[in-house]
Amino acid sequence: MIKQFEIHGGVKKQLQEFLDGRNTDLKTAMDSEPLNREVAAIVHNGLPAMVRKIYSLEKMQKFFWEKKDLMVDYVAARLAAADKKPKGSKNTRQKKR
Repeated sequence: MIKQFEIHGGVKKQLQEFLDGRNTDLKTAMDSEPLNREVAAIVHNGLPAMVRKIYSLEKMQKFFWEKKDLMVDYVAARLAAADKKPKGSKNTRQKKR
């Protein structure tokens, strides 16, 4: 499941604001259970509605905490991928005219 989600710009911005507001980085936040739960909630909120219905917030928070070492690397990689994606380019397969 985890390999199938992307972090879009809105979630990235919200997550960065959360980290900046707590004066922390992603690794430190993921090592603290209360902050880890909040990071999971931010990411969960950015998932498609169908995925949120199937994969509850509680499940995601538990997963983020139990797999925090894996998740810190994965979320960081997804955030970096969101930086590289061109803005407003959902369908990149269309030819330019």
